[in-house]
Amino acid sequence: MDWRRAKSVLILSFLALNVILGSQLWLEWRERLNTAVDWTSLPPETLQVMREKNIQVDPNAKIPTETPDMRELTYTFKQRAGEGIDERTPITPPPETRIVYFEDEFAKALGGTIPDLGSYKLDQPGSSDYTFILNRMEGGLPMFDIHLELFYSEQKIRAYSQDIIEIKPSGGAKEQQVLTAAKALAKVIERNLPAGSVIKEIRLGYHGEIFDDVQTQVSSPTWRVLLENGEEVYYVNAISAEVTTEKSNALVKP
Repeated sequence: MDWRRAKSVLILSFLALNVILGSQLWLEWRERLNTAVDWTSLPPETLQVMREKNIQVDPNAKIPTETPDMRELTYTFKQRAGEGIDERTPITPPPETRIVYFEDEFAKALGGTIPDLGSYKLDQPGSSDYTFILNRMEGGLPMFDIHLELFYSEQKIRAYSQDIIEIKPSGGAKEQQVLTAAKALAKVIERNLPAGSVIKEIRLGYHGEIFDDVQTQVSSPTWRVLLENGEEVYYVNAISAEVTTEKSNALVKP
């Protein structure tokens, strides 16, 4: 028996097996990415980081394609939402509304009770088992820091807490085209996300740090990136590409 030849054949067989297994693993990883998302918009080096760090994507996540011209928003608070249970505004009697959120139903049941209800839209990823979180909308986009919180129990909405703001003139701030969602997401993936992360959502809106000791606040065009574990929120300034990270707010349950 030619052992040298047999050894060569065995080595080649193992190499071929490794290639086949590697190809299968690659295909399985590709299948885990939602086919509804245009992952070709992400650069190859970002996809490589995702493979190396096992970063995955929620099946319902999509990369938005819009790149509108936007500017900073300037606003003042007319009312700040209370943080404690005692600071919530009770709704008496609580309306007969289903817990499943329907905008028309909420508007009919609560429009006469909650000021400016039509200016807020549901933030489903930010809501919890006991609280609906709605963001103040401006120009069709959410202001991620301005909230209306609806607290419910026993199938009824029993109280709310609300930020009310007044938008001020922009003061000559020029509109600029925002970064693409793909570029914002690539930066977060490559520099910020820990291994094993699952991306739940990327959404365009406005975000800015709120200062208690000043009257006028500023909110900048921002891409928000949420993870499935809900522990951290990543904000990418849609003009400068600066990334900031915040802990996800733990809502107080009634």
